[in-house]
Amino acid sequence: MPHATNALDGTRVYFEDDGGEGVPVGILGGFLDPIELVRRSPIASALQQLAGEFRLVFIDHRGHGQSGKPREEKAYAMRLRVTDVVAVLDELGIERAHFIGLSWGGRLAFGIGEHVSERVLSLVVVGQQPYAMGPDGPLVRAVGDALEASREQGIEALVQAFEAVVGRYSDPVRAAYLACDAAAMRAAFGAAMSEGAVSGRLSEWRVPCLICVAADDVDFFEQAKRAAGEIPGAAFISIDGTDHLGMDTASIDPAWAAILRTLRGSS
Repeated sequence: MPHATNALDGTRVYFEDDGGEGVPVGILGGFLDPIELVRRSPIASALQQLAGEFRLVFIDHRGHGQSGKPREEKAYAMRLRVTDVVAVLDELGIERAHFIGLSWGGRLAFGIGEHVSERVLSLVVVGQQPYAMGPDGPLVRAVGDALEASREQGIEALVQAFEAVVGRYSDPVRAAYLACDAAAMRAAFGAAMSEGAVSGRLSEWRVPCLICVAADDVDFFEQAKRAAGEIPGAAFISIDGTDHLGMDTASIDPAWAAILRTLRGSS
């Protein structure tokens, strides 16, 4: 199986490279999502139809899928997570790539823009923001409460919390989520809640950036819009009729043209 090794702490990072001669696009999924589910996301599914134009590289976050699963919060520091991605680029001999970050992956995409902008062609961030994570948003609070409950009930506590909003997952999706390591997820989430802002200098960025967020995403909408206003030249798209969790299955039609412009205009 293809793995890269983080040069800072030795964590092994699983990835899948679809290959080809196209422009490389790193795809970073959401919280709990292994690559097998990320491939099914609306954006990834659409990009897989353009395999001749783009070379898709899917990367399992640390703590997820087939990557290493440390259980200490310090192991999920943003700099370490960014270095996971750099390790994959180096393993594949890729100098620069586009990055598409979905939710949890969107926060990592902001970290990539902050720490290794020289490796970035563009960033497409879906459903995230780069500031300190507010503890009082309904989704953040629900995830935090469910992860605390997972100490006794296992990862099913978090799966049930999500299902209370979106309905029961299909059996394959549910099985993939139930295979997650609850202790690793608690550590990852705790690190995100305590790390503060990903960047304090967004106005100095020179990275092409598109930020898409659901109009009903109470946790992240206003902060995402603020970030788009601070990053020079960034574009912002609001997706009507859905919320943060709904973005997993929402139509990408409102954002698709802008996504392609970003990927094609920055190559």
